[in-house]
Amino acid sequence: MQKQIASFLFQHKTCPLPGIGTLKMQHTGALSDFTNKTIAAPTAGIRFVHTDTDPSALLYYLAATTGGSTYEVTEGLDHFCDNLKKELAAQQQVALPGIGVFYADVAGKINFTEETLPASFVQPVFAERVIHPNEEHAILVGDKESTNTLMTEMLAPKAETRENWWIWAIVLGLVAITLIMLYFAMSNDASSFGNAIKI
Repeated sequence: MQKQIASFLFQHKTCPLPGIGTLKMQHTGALSDFTNKTIAAPTAGIRFVHTDTDPSALLYYLAATTGGSTYEVTEGLDHFCDNLKKELAAQQQVALPGIGVFYADVAGKINFTEETLPASFVQPVFAERVIHPNEEHAILVGDKESTNTLMTEMLAPKAETRENWWIWAIVLGLVAITLIMLYFAMSNDASSFGNAIKI
């Protein structure tokens, strides 16, 4: 019965144990570590909850794998769960190979510790980031999708258009002042503003 329970748990991600609780699979995704250039393997854990769930899927599975009737597998599952509770009361701890260990605390509450996978199953893999600067790819900017080339064009510093009209205005002003000064210097004592009467 233990092999069928383990097989059902790993295939269906949940396994009800009537009168005890429910075993559930939990998965964590792969984790990237950019500084060490590795990706940690995804892991699966088994969690035990004290709430009972509908065992009908497990019963159909047990009937299909053992060839027994629904009544026989129901009796067998109830007997297995009752024996598990009795062994916990007597030994304080019962191991299910490949799944974990059930144990009872001082108050008699049933707890569960999952069996840890060997470290060789969850080795990180080497992953170096490859950047292709000339390849166009989609990126998400806020809530809108854009491309890396459009964003590069939009964020590129604008070439400053220098307006140097004022430099030309200053140069022309200086030339005009120089010409006016030359005119006054060359006219000697004559009045620059028309005929003047000298006394």
